[in-house]
Amino acid sequence: MQDFVKHFKHLIFTCIVVLAGQSQASEFQPLDDIRKAATDFAAQRITTSNQNSSIETGRLDPRLRLKKCQQPLTVSPLSQRNNSANMTLIVKCETSNRWTIYIPVKIKTYISVAVANRPLSRHSPISQDDIRFEQREISRLSRRYFENPDNLIGRLPKRSLTKGSVISPRDLDIKKVISKGSRISILAETGGISVRMPGLALSDAGKGDRIQVQNLSSKRKLQATVIAPGLVKVTM
Repeated sequence: MQDFVKHFKHLIFTCIVVLAGQSQASEFQPLDDIRKAATDFAAQRITTSNQNSSIETGRLDPRLRLKKCQQPLTVSPLSQRNNSANMTLIVKCETSNRWTIYIPVKIKTYISVAVANRPLSRHSPISQDDIRFEQREISRLSRRYFENPDNLIGRLPKRSLTKGSVISPRDLDIKKVISKGSRISILAETGGISVRMPGLALSDAGKGDRIQVQNLSSKRKLQATVIAPGLVKVTM
């Protein structure tokens, strides 16, 4: 009988401790809520629908105990200089249980780019079978890349390319549709309105290439994209 009483008392004590722990835990902000607030804020920075992105938040110490906030958490960037791939976010509770925590966040964005489907020889025209498209993380691409096969077919590699290497405009001879010093037409678009202006090409360029041009009316130099022979486009 005494053993039963001792066991019963121990059971009651254990229940009290567990309930006290649960009550105490409910007074603290769940760490998952903090991470979710940071992730949701970072997700707003991802605006391009044709890209695949993932968001990684820095680790929070599981021993962290912050008083539970009685209103939604506020999130802001630590610095406006943070680039789109890496940032530090400030997560705050603005109620009487005021607290602040800093969370590093990394946004990995992947895009489909052209890579060599097999070894490519120097000065051999690229065919459709020579390329394939793979998802690559943008921050790891140190050079420009191709997203459209139409800008590649028929181009000549300036050097041999290994299988699986990302193809960059710098690897290819220019399939010129615009020559340096030639007169061109600059198409400017803003707010649904299109305007054409006379311009001057400041370098050779192929279709889809980025090129510096000069507006002959304002003498201003602009970065533009070649969309057709003698025609470039700028977005204002």
